[in-house]
Amino acid sequence: MSPSRGVPVSPLLPAGPSRRPILVLSLGTFALGTDAFVISGVLPRIQHDLGVGLGAAGQLITLFSVTYALGAPVMAVLTARWGRRNLLLLAMTAFVAANLVAAAAPTYAVLMGARVLAALTAALFAPAASATAAMIAGPEQRGRALAAVLGGLTVANAVGVPLGTLIGQALGWRSTFVFVAALSAVAVAGLAASLGPLPSPAVPSMRARVAVAGIPGVPTTLAATGFAMSGVFVLYSYLAWFSDAAAGVTGDLVSLVYLVAGLAAVLSNIAAGWLIDRLPATRGAAWGMSGLVVTSLGLAALGWAGGNLVTLCALLGAWSLIGWWFNPAHQQRLLAASGEHGPIALSLNSSAIYAGQALAGGMGALALGWGAPAVAALAGALVMVALGFLAISERHQRPAASASAVEREPAR
Repeated sequence: MSPSRGVPVSPLLPAGPSRRPILVLSLGTFALGTDAFVISGVLPRIQHDLGVGLGAAGQLITLFSVTYALGAPVMAVLTARWGRRNLLLLAMTAFVAANLVAAAAPTYAVLMGARVLAALTAALFAPAASATAAMIAGPEQRGRALAAVLGGLTVANAVGVPLGTLIGQALGWRSTFVFVAALSAVAVAGLAASLGPLPSPAVPSMRARVAVAGIPGVPTTLAATGFAMSGVFVLYSYLAWFSDAAAGVTGDLVSLVYLVAGLAAVLSNIAAGWLIDRLPATRGAAWGMSGLVVTSLGLAALGWAGGNLVTLCALLGAWSLIGWWFNPAHQQRLLAASGEHGPIALSLNSSAIYAGQALAGGMGALALGWGAPAVAALAGALVMVALGFLAISERHQRPAASASAVEREPAR
């Protein structure tokens, strides 16, 4: 099957019969990314409606992240023999149900349970979606297929989160979860229509994952990823609150703040791809994290002195533009350290990202009582810890050629 005559083929998507299912898989990851991040924009409304503190409401983010970080590798092993089509349909259908339960949750406890279910189903869907995209695309189009599926998460930051936040501000936080459920339901229908039976790919055992985590340079790089992500999300998790506390931005204007942050994150990912092709990965990561520290301190100064929508968006745009450079660079460093075990190392990096988000939710809740400057300063401090781990990991980094087998290269 070829693209329709007269319709240009996007260089971002594979051509041919794999185009439609990969687009649907991207919609699925877009829904997942929106669900994971949009709750930040409606936290104050959840707090007020359910009668809990803002810190307690923030633990909904922590709970989601912890569940994803721990659940992703375990569920990948447990479902290794399942057919990918059935697995994807089951995961996304359960994800729809989780968001509908969240929308109707009468209590904080029920909402927490819904977030656990959403995290488990997201942890099941996302790795399977990437594996499926790689499977159905031809070798010459595999890179575009993977980029398209992972791009759903990036676009969620730029489009899904601001739109979901706007819906939540206008119609209430429950409508935000209905919005995510509707997106996910469309993905379920698309998957059912476009995916045929697919074989189960080989899934690394838990022992193999643990062994890769011991390769020199890998643990400290994962720690750098976790702490840097914690520095990002200690602010992002409470961004709606910070916007009000630091600049008096409330209501529908909060969605504009998220739009600026999301668009800057997309540009940052594009810039990161260009940078890591031209700079050593360690230098690119160090530049990104150093910029994140500086802009976090700028946001702390804004929280101290006060500002308005323009100054907030300007600083936040710079923070988001610079701050996302480090993750692609860390992935390059993990590939160099782990050699042939790169795919496992990258899956561990995903768990490190969500572990960092979980740490951010808890530490951010503790800093709320000290005010907006403390939250932004804490963000910078956590990234400084990440820079320390980056320096340590550089000492232990080894060439990819020396990582020929985990068993022959024990951790130092």
